[in-house]
Amino acid sequence: MRSWFSAKRYDLLAFVLLAGGTAAILIPLWLPGIPNPGDFLMSVHRIFELDGAWANGIFYPRFGLDLNFGYTAPLFQYYPPLASYLGLLFHSLGLGMIASAKAVLSLSLLLAAWGMYVYAGSILQNRLAALVAAFVYLLSPYLLLVAYERGAVSESLTWAILPWLVWAAHRFTIGRQRRYGLATAALVALTMLGHNATALFVVPLVALYVATLAALARDWRALLRVAGAFVLGAALSAFYWAPALLEMSLTKSTEFMFSGGTSIEANVKTFATLAQSSLVSLYAGPERFRYALWPLLAGAAGIVGLILTRRTRPAILWFWVGALAIVLLVQLDASLPLWQNVPFVRFIQFPWRLYGIIAFSIAILFGALFAGARLTSWSASWKPVVAAAALLALFAWLSIANLRPALLPNWEMTGEADINRIAMWQRGQVGYPLFGDYTLRTLSIDDRGLALSRPVEDPMRLPPIVAPESIEVRAENPVRYVLDVRAAEPWTLRLHRPYFPGWQVTQNGAPVPVAPGGVGGLVSAELPAGDYRVVVAFGDSTIRRAANWISIVALAIWLVWLLPWRRWWLDLLLVVVLAAAIGAYLAWLQSDGRFARYPLTTSAQFEEGIRLTGIDLPGMRYCTDDMIPLRLYWFTDRTPVTDYKTFLHVVTPDDAARVAQVDTMPFDGFNPMTRWEPGELVDYAQEVPLDGVAPGAYTLVLGLYDQETMQNLRVLDSAFVLPGDRVRLADLEIVECGS
Repeated sequence: MRSWFSAKRYDLLAFVLLAGGTAAILIPLWLPGIPNPGDFLMSVHRIFELDGAWANGIFYPRFGLDLNFGYTAPLFQYYPPLASYLGLLFHSLGLGMIASAKAVLSLSLLLAAWGMYVYAGSILQNRLAALVAAFVYLLSPYLLLVAYERGAVSESLTWAILPWLVWAAHRFTIGRQRRYGLATAALVALTMLGHNATALFVVPLVALYVATLAALARDWRALLRVAGAFVLGAALSAFYWAPALLEMSLTKSTEFMFSGGTSIEANVKTFATLAQSSLVSLYAGPERFRYALWPLLAGAAGIVGLILTRRTRPAILWFWVGALAIVLLVQLDASLPLWQNVPFVRFIQFPWRLYGIIAFSIAILFGALFAGARLTSWSASWKPVVAAAALLALFAWLSIANLRPALLPNWEMTGEADINRIAMWQRGQVGYPLFGDYTLRTLSIDDRGLALSRPVEDPMRLPPIVAPESIEVRAENPVRYVLDVRAAEPWTLRLHRPYFPGWQVTQNGAPVPVAPGGVGGLVSAELPAGDYRVVVAFGDSTIRRAANWISIVALAIWLVWLLPWRRWWLDLLLVVVLAAAIGAYLAWLQSDGRFARYPLTTSAQFEEGIRLTGIDLPGMRYCTDDMIPLRLYWFTDRTPVTDYKTFLHVVTPDDAARVAQVDTMPFDGFNPMTRWEPGELVDYAQEVPLDGVAPGAYTLVLGLYDQETMQNLRVLDSAFVLPGDRVRLADLEIVECGS
């Protein structure tokens, strides 16, 4: 039997057991529906928004392009991106948006368990103890609460990173192996990119752990070495956290974070309400954010065991005893002065976010109870193995008994078909935190008000502007527009985007001052008379530019650190060359040549100062039952007095029959024309279904009409006007396509 208990075989068996246990725990998660229409659904929509940005050639967006009913909001400027990119990776492999978010949650639980196994094995030097610790961490009611009740994908991912970070930092502290330093730096960066609120205490926690380890070994040089890896990790992720922190005052997010039910004062507890009243973990009702009872009992057993075996157990285990005690204390109302007065602590938002530290501490302490088990033969190991299996089976039942969707009141029957722009905007109409959390201070309208019509008597209506004679959209993606303009008089340009530092306007290459304008605080610029090219683009502020270069240089240092030699002058040269190459590549990715669309020059002037300035039509040939994907570009010199509808009709060449149509307000009715500002350039996607259209030649026509009078808005000027004030956009060919 001795050969069976070899290290490699035991590790393989442990992984199989952990993977199987994780799969069993995740069965309810993969049932139809979503755990939470709040946190989880917002994670899904972040993947949806990131996918849309990539489709437009924007690989690290600062904005969620569809948020606020198409006005956009700086979603990825403030929310950590790691979980969304992992979700996008799963989506690229063929999973739906909901399935991709569930896949990230599933991967997080498996990584959490395996990471605890690796860390506990290196500390306790016993694979059975490590396996017990891994299962206790996996079965932690808080980790399961994060997945099942809250559906907090990003936070779940951070708790998966924690054991790996502690392990790498530990190994780098006690030794000088370069690979552990590289791993520590990378894992610090991933923690900061995983979940900002959790990183605020996870990174300091691991730093204190390293300091304690160095103090126990009296090796202060090790502390400096690991501190360097931490600094490198922070620099690697500076492109995200530095702008998010230093430009936070641009949004109203802090008002949301520190008020009402989300305030610290509403979430601290008394000693009597610290733990749940039931041994079976509760994931619903008023006790769900109290700490589960059975892990506390397991933790107490682990502490007693550590006291009894203190001479044979690593002294660093006492660090986790202290962490457990401190985190429990700061849950109590007596700790309010700490939460209210210590800088940055309030950004943790909820004291119970620290429960993950409790789960981690209990797992390693309970696992230590089995550190004395001998695994050399079955006769020597069957008793501790059976005891461990029985206890873990009990813990599993106590943790997962209440995880059925029927017992989770936040479970919502939302499917993949519901993950689309319109469904998201419908939620936005009744208040969706994904919109409201990132409302800009320059926006004078409530985020829900953006979808409402503007009354004719609204005193905030701005006067008309003198419109340019012509304005043509030559190239576009949602953060970069190229316009050709001919203007007889100076005029005001406003973009259908809220102003945020980094927007730039140039006229024939010369910079033009940009500022928030109009009622909505839109990107606005005053332009002169003449013929010229205008480029409106979102770039980097000084803070973002500096943060980007810090991360680029840090990445170059990290890559050079991988190399086997140590020649300072060669290392320095390679860092400079690599940083320049990475910077040049990233600049190329966002260069002017990478536009999503090059619209057709199609112009039509309607009454009410509304002008069609272009359309994007990917092709002129479509299959029967296809959708014709369009993008319409509009300019208005005044705020329309009526919310006009747009109609797009597919007609026969002789205009005798209409075979397909779509009639809708702009942005599918979620951004009415009376909300548009004088001088505003607006673009949005629209589709025309070809359901049941027979093969043949057709014409695509467009017009506007008053939905109350049903009268078409008069076309004042266009090269292709059809009777009834309709504009011919393109000739189409519909063909029968094979299956």
